Amino acid sequence: MLILGGIIQFGVLFWAQNTLTQIARDTGRWAATQTVSPCSAGAAAVQSQATAIAANSSLLSPGNPVTATATWTPSGGTCPPVDNQTAYFVKITLTHDVPSFLPFLNYALPFCNGTTCTLSTSAQFRMEPKPGP
Repeated sequence: MLILGGIIQFGVLFWAQNTLTQIARDTGRWAATQTVSPCSAGAAAVQSQATAIAANSSLLSPGNPVTATATWTPSGGTCPPVDNQTAYFVKITLTHDVPSFLPFLNYALPFCNGTTCTLSTSAQFRMEPKPGP
């Protein structure tokens, strides 16, 4: 029974990690399409919308919220860019707690504590510059 329980628990963790990675990719692709400079006031709106997209996704244990952060990295130059040659990279990082029903996993896996296992992932996408005149 312990072996069967371990197989099921690792399957749940594997499924949750794959789902979390797909949500990070989907959220990152959406964030990359926004024509928002990371140094503008619109960056906070993208951050809150990214959190909402991740929170509304189908994850295991919906009672545990997904923590999403969006960070932008300019490929060079100043902020705001003076021309359309500067591209930004948006990185979406997600963390989510998945329940653990086997007590020995809490000691065997470094990302598990107490009754949950904390999974995290990130995806980075290039934001193309806005076409100039």
